[in-house]
Amino acid sequence: MVIGEHDISDRVSLFAKHAFKYYIVGVSGVLINLGILYVLKEYVGLWYLVSSAIAIYVSMTTNFFLNKAWTFNDTAIKQPVIFMYAKFIGISIIGMLIQLGFNYLFVDKAHLYYLLAALISIVIASGINFILNRHITFGIKL
Repeated sequence: MVIGEHDISDRVSLFAKHAFKYYIVGVSGVLINLGILYVLKEYVGLWYLVSSAIAIYVSMTTNFFLNKAWTFNDTAIKQPVIFMYAKFIGISIIGMLIQLGFNYLFVDKAHLYYLLAALISIVIASGINFILNRHITFGIKL
């Protein structure tokens, strides 16, 4: 095997490992997100988009710490956690805007149930978040 091929194979393997773990963490984030969304909408009485924004922020924070501790624990990151967190949140805000935009379209225009709309929107935004956070927050080359 040529060294270059080995390097590519290792990078693909690492990418797949990170993606798998990122999406496992993401499942916990989805459960947190939808749980908070439901409670804030149904029991507190907040508008679904306000409830969704709060739920997204809480799940982003839990996802950051789980991804740092588990998904990307094999990376040699040489920066303070607060800077990493700020990058993660900054990138996740892009995903949040995508998610909220699709939530609005699905609920107000397509008349989907707000929890189903939120779930579909999460799936759409998560791929973008993974690629950007892996590269920018956790410093792994694409």
